[in-house]
Amino acid sequence: MKRATAVLSVKFNSSHSQEKLMQVCNEDLNVFRNVPGLIEKYYIAEETTGAISGIYLFETKSSRGAFWTSELAAKIPERYGVIPETLRVEEYDMAIVLNETVLS
Repeated sequence: MKRATAVLSVKFNSSHSQEKLMQVCNEDLNVFRNVPGLIEKYYIAEETTGAISGIYLFETKSSRGAFWTSELAAKIPERYGVIPETLRVEEYDMAIVLNETVLS
Protein backbone atom coordinates (compact mmCIF):
# COMPACT_ATOMS: atom_id res chain seq x y z
CA MET A 1 0.00 0.00 0.00
CA LYS A 2 1.38 3.39 -1.01
CA ARG A 3 0.32 6.38 1.02
CA ALA A 4 1.31 9.96 0.25
CA THR A 5 2.89 11.89 3.11
CA ALA A 6 4.60 14.68 1.16
CA VAL A 7 3.29 17.03 -1.52
CA LEU A 8 5.19 19.26 -3.93
CA SER A 9 3.50 22.05 -5.89
CA VAL A 10 5.35 23.66 -8.80
CA LYS A 11 3.43 26.54 -10.40
CA PHE A 12 4.55 28.73 -13.30
CA ASN A 13 3.65 30.46 -16.51
CA SER A 14 5.27 29.10 -19.63
CA SER A 15 6.75 30.71 -22.71
CA HIS A 16 5.51 27.68 -24.69
CA SER A 17 2.19 27.68 -26.49
CA GLN A 18 -0.53 25.62 -24.80
CA GLU A 19 -0.14 22.97 -27.50
CA LYS A 20 3.63 22.75 -27.09
CA LEU A 21 3.33 22.59 -23.31
CA MET A 22 0.81 19.73 -23.47
CA GLN A 23 3.08 17.92 -25.92
CA VAL A 24 6.00 18.16 -23.48
CA CYS A 25 3.81 17.03 -20.57
CA ASN A 26 2.63 13.98 -22.53
CA GLU A 27 6.16 13.12 -23.66
CA ASP A 28 7.33 13.12 -20.04
CA LEU A 29 4.63 10.88 -18.57
CA ASN A 30 6.74 7.72 -18.63
CA VAL A 31 9.73 9.53 -17.16
CA PHE A 32 7.66 10.68 -14.19
CA ARG A 33 6.16 7.20 -13.76
CA ASN A 34 9.66 6.02 -12.87
CA VAL A 35 10.49 8.65 -10.22
CA PRO A 36 11.24 6.78 -6.98
CA GLY A 37 8.61 7.43 -4.32
CA LEU A 38 6.33 9.44 -6.62
CA ILE A 39 2.79 8.09 -6.26
CA GLU A 40 0.88 10.51 -8.44
CA LYS A 41 1.41 13.67 -10.45
CA TYR A 42 -1.32 16.05 -11.55
CA TYR A 43 -0.90 18.58 -14.32
CA ILE A 44 -3.38 21.41 -13.73
CA ALA A 45 -4.02 24.74 -15.46
CA GLU A 46 -5.34 27.88 -13.83
CA GLU A 47 -8.16 29.23 -15.98
CA THR A 48 -7.73 32.93 -15.23
CA THR A 49 -3.95 33.28 -15.57
CA GLY A 50 -2.98 30.30 -17.71
CA ALA A 51 -0.48 29.25 -15.03
CA ILE A 52 0.44 25.59 -15.02
CA SER A 53 1.01 23.55 -11.89
CA GLY A 54 2.48 20.18 -11.26
CA ILE A 55 1.10 18.66 -8.08
CA TYR A 56 3.25 15.75 -6.95
CA LEU A 57 2.29 13.24 -4.25
CA PHE A 58 5.24 11.42 -2.69
CA GLU A 59 5.50 8.52 -0.28
CA THR A 60 8.00 10.39 1.91
CA LYS A 61 9.63 13.76 2.43
CA SER A 62 12.96 12.22 1.51
CA SER A 63 11.65 10.99 -1.85
CA ARG A 64 10.23 14.48 -2.48
CA GLY A 65 13.61 16.02 -1.63
CA ALA A 66 15.50 13.53 -3.78
CA PHE A 67 13.29 14.35 -6.73
CA TRP A 68 13.57 18.12 -6.32
CA THR A 69 17.37 17.94 -6.28
CA SER A 70 17.49 15.48 -9.19
CA GLU A 71 18.70 16.04 -12.75
CA LEU A 72 15.12 15.57 -13.94
CA ALA A 73 13.83 18.42 -11.77
CA ALA A 74 16.74 20.63 -12.84
CA LYS A 75 15.58 20.27 -16.45
CA ILE A 76 12.00 21.41 -15.74
CA PRO A 77 12.57 25.17 -16.27
CA GLU A 78 14.04 24.81 -19.75
CA ARG A 79 11.92 21.85 -20.84
CA TYR A 80 8.64 23.45 -19.79
CA GLY A 81 9.53 27.00 -20.80
CA VAL A 82 9.20 28.30 -17.25
CA ILE A 83 9.12 32.09 -17.03
CA PRO A 84 11.46 32.48 -14.00
CA GLU A 85 9.67 35.33 -12.22
CA THR A 86 6.42 33.31 -12.21
CA LEU A 87 7.89 30.16 -10.64
CA ARG A 88 6.44 29.25 -7.25
CA VAL A 89 7.50 26.06 -5.47
CA GLU A 90 5.81 24.90 -2.27
CA GLU A 91 6.23 21.82 -0.12
CA TYR A 92 3.40 20.44 2.03
CA ASP A 93 2.88 17.62 4.50
CA MET A 94 -0.22 15.52 3.89
CA ALA A 95 -2.73 16.24 6.66
CA ILE A 96 -6.13 14.70 5.83
CA VAL A 97 -7.32 12.75 2.82
CA LEU A 98 -11.06 12.78 2.16
CA ASN A 99 -11.43 9.74 -0.09
CA GLU A 100 -8.32 7.76 0.57
CA THR A 101 -7.84 4.76 -1.66
CA VAL A 102 -5.24 2.07 -1.43
CA LEU A 103 -2.70 2.25 -4.26
CA SER A 104 -0.58 -0.75 -5.05
